[in-house]
Amino acid sequence: MDKRITIGDKLDLKKIEKRLSADPDRIVPTYVSQVLDEAESGDVLVAMPVSEGRVIPLNVGDEYDTTFYTKSGLLNCHTVVTGRYKKGCLYLLGLSMLNDLKKIQRREYFRLNCRNPLKYRVIDEEERSQIEQGKPYDIQLDEDVWKNGIMLDLSGGGIRFVSAFDDNKDSMLQVTFEFTYEGNPFIVYSYAQLLRCEPNENKAALYDHRIKFYRMDRNMRETIIKYIFDIQRQMRVKESGMK
Repeated sequence: MDKRITIGDKLDLKKIEKRLSADPDRIVPTYVSQVLDEAESGDVLVAMPVSEGRVIPLNVGDEYDTTFYTKSGLLNCHTVVTGRYKKGCLYLLGLSMLNDLKKIQRREYFRLNCRNPLKYRVIDEEERSQIEQGKPYDIQLDEDVWKNGIMLDLSGGGIRFVSAFDDNKDSMLQVTFEFTYEGNPFIVYSYAQLLRCEPNENKAALYDHRIKFYRMDRNMRETIIKYIFDIQRQMRVKESGMK
């Protein structure tokens, strides 16, 4: 077992469908598990997945796209189920790695669906010029320059939100929102580029906005990414019934 993986680490298993007749639009379930031990062969022994209180006995020989949540970060590889075992009251799976573990790099593209309030303002050309040149720019802001919006999804790379304003594409914005991670409150202020603004399909009075963060502080971006993965993992654990 790779030394970066330790007992107690959580993992996700998504089946790799090899059948030519497989429906490409079918949603493949993701199973939640946990590393319990290492076999003498070096295979990783993990808990048999549980869904809605029922043990899911994955088939020997099936292959899975597997993501381990480790202290070293998110590690991904393909695995194959090599055996099914029972140890006391525990049901175990043996997993053998089919390729080397790779650290997931483009984590900012994982999106978290949400319904959180945010505020933003459109930056004028003078201020934008100063920002793009990296020059300090002192500006006094009145409260009424901020517009209200509702965040629809969040990633380490940007946000999708709705507001009542039809803003110009390619505008530079400043956006602010709050979240809580590991019991600590975070208030984010970030510049962003408006990639798209178009009428909302469901409500004519609203406009969909897609923005990309601009020069966001690296530590803040990493905190947002960790927050997203933590919430997604909690949701998967809740759905599986696993504690």
